[in-house]
Amino acid sequence: MGIEKIRIFLTNGQEYSLRKPDALSEIEKDRPAIFLFDNGDLYEGCSDGVIDEDGDFCLLKQGKYYGIALPAGRLVGWVYKKNKRRK
Repeated sequence: MGIEKIRIFLTNGQEYSLRKPDALSEIEKDRPAIFLFDNGDLYEGCSDGVIDEDGDFCLLKQGKYYGIALPAGRLVGWVYKKNKRRK
């Protein structure tokens, strides 16, 4: 019995249904996303979805050339960030 769908609710009222970690290779590298890890941490940024030999993937802030390496093995899921709605 596996988990079918994980939903997260952010304090700003937005709701997301996460994609599975193995779909990371399909991510659009210039599109901001939210990443949930098994310790509950959320990260936001862009990724090319490539997992290196150490099992990490790179997370960049949109428009930047440097970032951080995050452990792909601890990734619970990810989702593209929604655009802010104008009032």
